[in-house]
Amino acid sequence: YPRLPEITTNVCLDNAEVHLSSEQLWAHLNYQLIHLIDFLPATAWQVTFSDYFAVFFVRLHALLQRAGKLLAGVAYQPEWAKPLLPNSRPSSWAHWVVDRLPVRVNLSLAGKAIRGYSAEIGHSLDYALLW
Repeated sequence: YPRLPEITTNVCLDNAEVHLSSEQLWAHLNYQLIHLIDFLPATAWQVTFSDYFAVFFVRLHALLQRAGKLLAGVAYQPEWAKPLLPNSRPSSWAHWVVDRLPVRVNLSLAGKAIRGYSAEIGHSLDYALLW
């Protein structure tokens, strides 16, 4: 796997600049994978895996596995997805819509929301990859 670049970005809490070496970035991505578990749906994965947290989790898990850098003890298999069970999801209009949107639309909406939240608190989403 090609060498991952170093990265310079900003911490969300105080917007301070932070620099991570490539090895620190791999470690951080493992911590991020663990953090994403908190946002995975408890049930109905076949229906809810277009949710952006689930998409990020699956893609990050695959990246870490392919790169041989999955250090966190996080097991995941796509076949674990089960169909929607009665009353396993809140019956709200928002859940109904999100569960039916294409992944690219959900990711676009998530990106827009994150940019909005960051702008509200004065947090910069800028980053630089250093090869």
